[in-house]
Amino acid sequence: MNHDPASFAKHINRSGPWWRPIGLLLLLTSPVAAAQYEPEVLAELSHQRIYEGEAVQYQVILNHAQDAQPPKLEGFDDFQIESLGEDSLDSRQVTIINGRMTEVVRYGRAFRYALTPKRSGTLAIPAPTAEIDGRTYTGPALTLVVVPPTDQDLAHLEIASDRQHVYPLQSFTIRCTIAVKALPEPVAERNPVTVLRRLPALSIPWATDESLPAGVSSDRTWQDWIEPLRSRRGGFSINNIGSRSVISLFDDGPLGFLPEPRRTMRKDRTGRDAAYWEFDFVRKFTACQLGELAFGPVTLKGAFVTTVDAQGRAETEDIFAVAKPRVVIVRDAPAEGRPGSYVQAIGKFTLAASLVPSEAKVGDPLTLTMTLRGDGTLDAARAPDLAVHPAVAERFRVYEATEETRGGARLFTYSLRPLQPGRLTFPSIPLSYFDVDQERYVTLQTSPIPISVAESERIAEGEIAVAPGTRGGRAIEVRQDGILANIDDLAALRDQTVRPARWLAFVSLLGFVYVGIAVASRQLGRYFGDAAGRRRRAAPGRAKHRLRAACAEIHAGRQRKGAEQLGAAVTGLVADVAGQSEAGMTSREVERQLAEWDVADDLRQQIATLLEICDGARYGASAGAVQALSDSAPPLVERLIQALKGDKRWQG
Repeated sequence: MNHDPASFAKHINRSGPWWRPIGLLLLLTSPVAAAQYEPEVLAELSHQRIYEGEAVQYQVILNHAQDAQPPKLEGFDDFQIESLGEDSLDSRQVTIINGRMTEVVRYGRAFRYALTPKRSGTLAIPAPTAEIDGRTYTGPALTLVVVPPTDQDLAHLEIASDRQHVYPLQSFTIRCTIAVKALPEPVAERNPVTVLRRLPALSIPWATDESLPAGVSSDRTWQDWIEPLRSRRGGFSINNIGSRSVISLFDDGPLGFLPEPRRTMRKDRTGRDAAYWEFDFVRKFTACQLGELAFGPVTLKGAFVTTVDAQGRAETEDIFAVAKPRVVIVRDAPAEGRPGSYVQAIGKFTLAASLVPSEAKVGDPLTLTMTLRGDGTLDAARAPDLAVHPAVAERFRVYEATEETRGGARLFTYSLRPLQPGRLTFPSIPLSYFDVDQERYVTLQTSPIPISVAESERIAEGEIAVAPGTRGGRAIEVRQDGILANIDDLAALRDQTVRPARWLAFVSLLGFVYVGIAVASRQLGRYFGDAAGRRRRAAPGRAKHRLRAACAEIHAGRQRKGAEQLGAAVTGLVADVAGQSEAGMTSREVERQLAEWDVADDLRQQIATLLEICDGARYGASAGAVQALSDSAPPLVERLIQALKGDKRWQG
């Protein structure tokens, strides 16, 4: 039999109509068919034409190769590249046109990227390359048409920051302002956005937490930030939130968000003063690491009113506007003017110190605790070096400090021993930090601490009782003012003769007991001491409990709360099994983790759809879609639990 798929397909084409269905089935189920294909690199674009400032999805497929490394993208100088992850492919498609059968087989890996053009024009996308089984394969080069923003004065976009430079843990705000030209008379007093039939589309990269720049956090989730801006009178759509492209079962289009407008005057295209309505989207962030933070670009697409005739009919013009990115630089405290007492703390703090006990003898241990409290980089703060202070080094022996962050404070704990008697004063210790509000170094001082140090007691040589020099004798000379002054009966003094055999037996017994306890502790520790293991074992029960609570909320008519709890049950289950923080487990992370665990494609897709509905419940998901979750979610979650329990890595 000829096992060549191409020859087999030709034979099917030459056969009669009755043979084609059978041949098609044999071709699709033949394990040899897929094995005969040569590896190849494919490249695809989601769009052939976009506006400057928009991103296009670029997919590189390493076809007929399962264990290939990611492709190399070289020469992409005209684009910013962001990886969107990878997927496995396994599909076959056979088409018959005019009696001729064509088979397209795809199995391998698909790598997805977002390409953001840096300029307009017809841009060349270089050919990707990949190494498969020791050979280098090259994919096709593509072209992308990037259209520049339209020259218009109907809508302007601006991105601004209240600070160009910030320090770690210093807050700042990013403001996106949209200025829309006022309507002409006689409707000039009407909001020029709420009269539009279709919502103008805004793309704001930092509107959602998943797309924030690395090293940035926000004081509120993106849902809590954007919720107060929702409007039923129209407004702007933002990142398609609420549309079918975001929540697959939504019945309506994207939601409208409309900040409180303000009226202002700007120059129009002719240079004349014209009335505009300005809308601000403002979000507060905190810098978490040094470097540059880029916010943007922001794009706006929509049809805006140009004229209104006497009958109130409006003419519109399609426009596309872009605001260039705003860069915020996160820098370290300046080296100039930095005092020697600087402890790497940035923020705003107070300082206190305590020394206990307040009375001691020469050589007794003392504990000094310095407490730095406030808002800022507490974990980065380092203990001051006390040895550099002569007043401390001359009077105290200082041991290395321990550092601990607890209860919103940084604790530096030292062990000291006084070297001389008398009424001493532990000196004031300086500690400096960088104040981000004043942008200068601030030095704090601890208060001097008085202590009383007495002379240490010494035992005179004549007060020590000694045994006579007679060998083997046990007679003891007793002095009335010696260490045995309180013993009246010599019979109370026990025989202190050392017997090595007894001690050896006792020590051996202790050794056996110790080994037994150690073995038992290790066995128990493996079971009870494995926090990650306990969390994995408890994950199914915890997920089912949360699932029952979520379904109860949905049945009670509280769809939004129930959907939130249902989404948390699924993300919590995956987070518990993966040993990750539930707070940082997004829907995208759940899908990625399930793919890493090789969970079946159909189950992953159903879980992704469930999470999409839950995520969108607070943004207008239909009640029917949420209500249906109470019936479909329990068996789906149970199926997910069984799939995870079957994974050996989870059982480990």
